[in-house]
Amino acid sequence: MKEKFLRIFSLVFGKEIHENHDFSMKNNPEWTSLKHIEIILSIEEEFGIAFEPQDIPKLTSLKALWEKTLEMVG
Repeated sequence: MKEKFLRIFSLVFGKEIHENHDFSMKNNPEWTSLKHIEIILSIEEEFGIAFEPQDIPKLTSLKALWEKTLEMVG
């Protein structure tokens, strides 16, 4: 599951993304609002989940997205 999750980030950013919990919108200028939506939609499609609209603006790091995805997938 973690490999699929990281693969989404690698595809969206066009580079290999490893398990780095410091990877976030705050410290990566290439993580734009458009890329954020692409990540969210890709995770939802891959794992068959739907993030709550009010949660999406808070999920701005690899770590936060991973933890929320794990919580939702069970």
